[in-house]
Amino acid sequence: MPLKSKNLKVINYINILYATIDGNSLWQIDKSTFAVLKMCDGTMTVDQIAVEIAKKIDMKVEDVMPTLLDILRDMERLKFIEYMST
Repeated sequence: MPLKSKNLKVINYINILYATIDGNSLWQIDKSTFAVLKMCDGTMTVDQIAVEIAKKIDMKVEDVMPTLLDILRDMERLKFIEYMST
């Protein structure tokens, strides 16, 4: 289950979202990434997140999953999230 990093800060500056772990490096994130990030609370599995997104945008889960996995991979690489074991 993905969990948002305790050190992650998301900043809204002039309607542009930025994320930082250390306060020095900033990454611009889009609203879709931010929506996924908010679901990374350690209580939902990747499959559950995909189902929620699919419902919201009226798509099939299998169509949502590849993009979701890409977003999660990027967020893990940047240390925005980590995976908790169940």
